[in-house]
Amino acid sequence: MEDVGSLSIYNWYRATNDPEPHLRAVSVLTKIHQLGDVPGRVEVEFDLPDLLFETNYFTRHFLIGYCNFPESIQDALSSEFYRLAKIVSLSPKGLMHRDFQSQNIFIVPGAVRVVDFQGARRGFIGYDLASLVEDPYLNLPESIGKIIISHYLTKSELSLDEKKKLLDLYPFIAIQRLLQATAAYAYLSRVEGKWQFERFIIPASERILKLLAKRNFFPTLNNVLEEVLFRAKFEMQSRYPTQTRRFV
Repeated sequence: MEDVGSLSIYNWYRATNDPEPHLRAVSVLTKIHQLGDVPGRVEVEFDLPDLLFETNYFTRHFLIGYCNFPESIQDALSSEFYRLAKIVSLSPKGLMHRDFQSQNIFIVPGAVRVVDFQGARRGFIGYDLASLVEDPYLNLPESIGKIIISHYLTKSELSLDEKKKLLDLYPFIAIQRLLQATAAYAYLSRVEGKWQFERFIIPASERILKLLAKRNFFPTLNNVLEEVLFRAKFEMQSRYPTQTRRFV
């Protein structure tokens, strides 16, 4: 056991705009991914059914439960979400943390420490990388994201073919992760009453739309999110600092 203190890279970056601890975190991440399995634990891999569960979670808790879309939205998106899951499922695998974001990584003298790894299992390593780079808590600029990804590829022991595949599939992995994060923010706000998470829904949705704009694979999802953001931004202008009701 170790007391890792209270200085997360979330707190550090917000105070300094310095991404150096992110690079240290990436070096740790490459070592995690090389482990391959959770020691002493036999568990089903994170795979296609889990990806489909996440997008169903997005539809159920964000679009229907939070944004008041009709139940029919589930059928409208099902084929696109299945296509997304199939693409992501082709990406390289290793030991996956599953929530490798700025509030779970802490700075200690000369190093970083990672917490909240109880959900770790064998899965898609690009998911962890996307969790760090696309993290709506910090909403890092694209230029820093490219530096983090480049550092990961330099430190990683993946083969050249695996690195190429990871880069090719990264945008789809990032969309998948951001859908999960958006749903989680909606669930925490609406169901658990933790409205402080609501402020991250717009950054997450904007990042998804930016990724979707570069490819024509998911037109229905693109249209739905454009509608959500139109309504959200209109109402958010008069919302904060108050955090007492939904933005749509």
